[in-house]
Amino acid sequence: MPPLALLVLAAQVGGATSGAVPSPGHSYPQCTGVRVTASDRAVPPRNMTFSSRETLDLQLRPRLRLDLQGDHLMQLKVFTPGGFLYQVITLPFVGAARPDGRERPEWTTNRAAAGTADPPPPRVVPGFPRPLEVQRLVPVTGGSTTRAEYELSARLPVAGTSITLSSLYGTWSVQPYLDGRPEPCGPATRFTIRD
Repeated sequence: MPPLALLVLAAQVGGATSGAVPSPGHSYPQCTGVRVTASDRAVPPRNMTFSSRETLDLQLRPRLRLDLQGDHLMQLKVFTPGGFLYQVITLPFVGAARPDGRERPEWTTNRAAAGTADPPPPRVVPGFPRPLEVQRLVPVTGGSTTRAEYELSARLPVAGTSITLSSLYGTWSVQPYLDGRPEPCGPATRFTIRD
C-alpha cells in the first residue's frame, strides 16, 4: 500500500474514534445524566419532544451521584440534530449546603447573621471575560432509586435563537463533562425540538 494511502487510512480511523460517545451500556460513576424540561413545566413531556412555538427555553439539569466538595466545573455539550456541537454551557459549582443550613468552611464569610449560607462568590474561569456565577449542588431524589442525587441548573434558549431562525429541528442531545476531562461523566440525553 502506498504511504499516502496509509496516512489517509490512519486519519480516517483516528478521526472516527476521537469524538466517539461511549456505548449505551457504559457505566458512569459520577453523573446519572441530564434532565431536560421546558422552563414552564415541572416534568418533561413523555416523548421528550418540545415545540419551538411553545417553548421559550429549556432547563438542563445535570445530576451527580455524589456531593462533590471543593471547586468543580460542569460542562454541558449540546449537539444539533446533525451531530454538530451547538453550544458548551459551563457551570462552576461547589458541594451542597450542609443539612443544618450552615455554611461549609470554604464559603465562610464574616456575616452578622450567623447560621445562614451565603451564595458562593463568582469564579474566574479561563476563556470567559467575567467571573461566572457559582452554583451549589442541590440534593434531589433520584428517579427510580431512593438514593439521593445532586443537581445543577442551566438554561438553553430556544425562542428567537438560531434554533428557530435556521429551523434546526430534530433530535438534539446533551452530555455532561466534569472538571475538563475529555470523556463524559454521564450518558447523553436526547430530546426533540419541533416547529
